[in-house]
Amino acid sequence: MAIFHPGDMTLTAETAALAGFKKGDRILDLGCGDGESMSFMRDSLGLLPYGCDADQKMLDRAAARDPKLKLRKTDGVELDYPSLYFDGAVMECSFSLMDRHDELLHELYCVLKPGARLAISDLYAINPDPARVREEHEKAVRFLNTPHKDSDCEKDIKYPSPYTVDGVFVQEELIYAIRDCGFEIVAFRDKTPQLRDFYAQALMDYGSLDAFWKANIPDGSEPCGFCRAKPTKHTGYFILVAEKLSK
Repeated sequence: MAIFHPGDMTLTAETAALAGFKKGDRILDLGCGDGESMSFMRDSLGLLPYGCDADQKMLDRAAARDPKLKLRKTDGVELDYPSLYFDGAVMECSFSLMDRHDELLHELYCVLKPGARLAISDLYAINPDPARVREEHEKAVRFLNTPHKDSDCEKDIKYPSPYTVDGVFVQEELIYAIRDCGFEIVAFRDKTPQLRDFYAQALMDYGSLDAFWKANIPDGSEPCGFCRAKPTKHTGYFILVAEKLSK
């Protein structure tokens, strides 16, 4: 079982097919973790994956497991790749854990070729309370629009997202953000049964989700970095594919 990968490689293959990735395509895996999906995309799908992650411990594990992987450390806000470089990009169970979603989407737009596709699989809220969504959105926007002070430079600031509630995406808000950045939504698929199967298996194998995280994350990594959201019956899972518009 991957650290957090509902549906395992079956879902990775479905995501790649839905995105229309072809053999030889150069694919960016943003939030690549231990690189398991990268190895699968290369060996089973014939893709050319490039991986980046903010956690050096995870990158070290990926490199030890598969020394041939192309890996780079980044927080996602600044992607140190040439413009118009990639034929596609994936974010599997990682986008909701990242900060500054607007800036990250803009960086992805810049490194993707015109017509390239972005595939995201992640958590989302099922039937969220509209008033709560509006409140969290407005709170996040106020924070993001507040001018920074010199004293903020020494702080490890967690940037709120206008597109999430309790750490999971709001479908309509996420779609708006992606479209606003210059992408067209190609597909949205609900995969909540795979999420529930994943949690059920983790509970059967480890007794609790806390025990699961403790057993699977590298020493020195922070567990909440892998799963800030607490799953409930209203937590869903999705695959979204978006295409960079040609201008």
